[in-house]
Amino acid sequence: MEKDPFFFVPKNSEWNALIGRQGDPYLYAEGYIEAAFELSRQIVVQKLYLQRDTLVMPILYNTRHSIELHQKLFIDELVTAGLLLNGHPPNHDIASHFSLLQDAAIPDLDVRSLLDKLKPFVNSLSRIDDDGQEFRYFENREGDRSLQDKALANIVVIGRSVKDLKSILSDLKYRISSLCAEYHTGTQS
Repeated sequence: MEKDPFFFVPKNSEWNALIGRQGDPYLYAEGYIEAAFELSRQIVVQKLYLQRDTLVMPILYNTRHSIELHQKLFIDELVTAGLLLNGHPPNHDIASHFSLLQDAAIPDLDVRSLLDKLKPFVNSLSRIDDDGQEFRYFENREGDRSLQDKALANIVVIGRSVKDLKSILSDLKYRISSLCAEYHTGTQS
């Protein structure tokens, strides 16, 4: 029997990663932003000029996907805690997920402030890729070239933005988690 090329686990466990039943939904969300951050950083640090053209779309897609996953997790936590009455229909529209969070008037100044910081990132990526397709495929569903109205993107600018976004998403994760715990125990009204 052949070894599975991706899921064979050797005896040396140093590089074993937690997945599946040992995974966590935030590991997915954080993994995509971490991948975008590391790719953009390595392109600049190692002066990978050829890879900037091949890796820019995975960087942007991973960034966008991380925003989507984080927002879905935030909404789920807030619904579970009773801070949001309803969740969001299952789709990939990061702008509508963001609108739900922002319009909810979550009773916490820090959360609302962090959502204000998140807004330009959501607006930028949702303007270009409203459903997660434009960064993934050369042609969109209509058969047009993806990102047809764009010609260039700067890896350094993207990398700085990914770094800032990573911090905002992390801060939101911890503040929403704390808020939900406070709300559940009655220390937050």
